[in-house]
Amino acid sequence: MLRYAKLYLCLIFLSCKAYAIPLKDSGDTINLFGLEGLSENNATGATFIEGDIAVPLKNGRTAYIRSPKWPNGVVPIDFDSSYSTAQKNIIIGAMTEIMTNTNNCIRFVWRTTNTPVWLRIHPGQGCWSYMGKTKSSGAQDLSLQIPGCVYHSVALHELIHALGFVHEQTRPDRNQYVRIQTQNIVSGMEHNFDVFSRTDADTLGLSYDYGSIMHYRSDAFSSNGRPTIVPTTSDGKNWESKMGRGEKMSNLDIQKLKKYYSCS
Repeated sequence: MLRYAKLYLCLIFLSCKAYAIPLKDSGDTINLFGLEGLSENNATGATFIEGDIAVPLKNGRTAYIRSPKWPNGVVPIDFDSSYSTAQKNIIIGAMTEIMTNTNNCIRFVWRTTNTPVWLRIHPGQGCWSYMGKTKSSGAQDLSLQIPGCVYHSVALHELIHALGFVHEQTRPDRNQYVRIQTQNIVSGMEHNFDVFSRTDADTLGLSYDYGSIMHYRSDAFSSNGRPTIVPTTSDGKNWESKMGRGEKMSNLDIQKLKKYYSCS
């Protein structure tokens, strides 16, 4: 079943810092990143789980697809022409961090005319990605809205979704590490805090990671500014104000990527 190693929102390590390019944006939709000026996530022929993971629809119903890897860890990419050079460099910086930390076991390469499936990075509505390689032919979309999603950390988070990972706090054992404060969640957003069963999610035998780039913020989807996720372990207490706010991958994020893609 679905094999996703949960990563957290604590973005990946790279010396290059990423800042959004100051262009005018529209919309102000609640989102898991706590960013302003974003449109509501929207993808043709798909619905969303966990806030930013696109799931294909088939005959009007969710086509729940397991998370296949990109063959040999090679991900062909293509950029929409709307991005400036500076914006492309921010996104490429996130890719470089993944490649560097996996010793190029995972590689992002430019799409060629013979590429059957590629990752099309475009400025759609919101910040989102499909999980793993979901297409058998053509472009698979990853949306990074201009300018609100064009940050190193956000690009990193969405790229790791595209590599097959969901959010850390949805792993089967999450209730041993955090408590979900449902009374503080925006009405109608409770489904974003669902937990996966052990048959659907693989923790890869690695520890829960409060510092993951794929972890929600403590106030994700909060209706009142109060925490929606509270760490319950002694170690976790130190992470409450830092969850989902990192600037690089954690060591466990890297271990999970390398283990999932059988890197040496």
